[in-house]
Amino acid sequence: MLEALVKTIDTDYIILDDGSEFKLQRMHQFKHEGKAGFWRKWQYAFDIAKASTDELFIFLPSDFQDVQWERINEIHEQLKDQPYLYNIINDGRQSCWGSGYAKNHDKDSLRVFFTDCGFFCNRKALEAINWKIIPVNAYRFKGNANISSGVGQNLTKQFNRSGVLMLTPKRSLAYHGDHPSVMHPDERNKNPLISR
Repeated sequence: MLEALVKTIDTDYIILDDGSEFKLQRMHQFKHEGKAGFWRKWQYAFDIAKASTDELFIFLPSDFQDVQWERINEIHEQLKDQPYLYNIINDGRQSCWGSGYAKNHDKDSLRVFFTDCGFFCNRKALEAINWKIIPVNAYRFKGNANISSGVGQNLTKQFNRSGVLMLTPKRSLAYHGDHPSVMHPDERNKNPLISR
């Protein structure tokens, strides 16, 4: 799936990987640390983003398909003057991690108070959280190996505290078929990831 996704990208990108046996161009490979080390890959990505001059940053899991790149650019143009984060898929959740409930924002978007690991945002949003992700304490996984990595929850708290506008499309901007999750199967069972 990753190779197919890469073929659709016509702008600069990097791939952060922690254990694949194949190699692709622009792939930064890390020692596999499991969920407990997942936040470090995000910090690495934020460090690269900060060093760039780009204004739009898109963070995608490798299993996204049919990404609507043009629509993402259109939305960015509409929102770029304020710190914003826009989730790429709508999997039906109205709230997550104790955040507020979704509200109508406009004809295409819902105002939400959570994010997961597939979103795009502008430079202002990452500046608002100081280009940092709060380290996830490995104690989180003691006694519950199936708990999520903590990255989405962590980012949700940071962006909400910083007053970043968080939106979700009413119709997904990519396809994310439901499939078993190695990372957090219990969460996937509660919240199937079929794009709406």
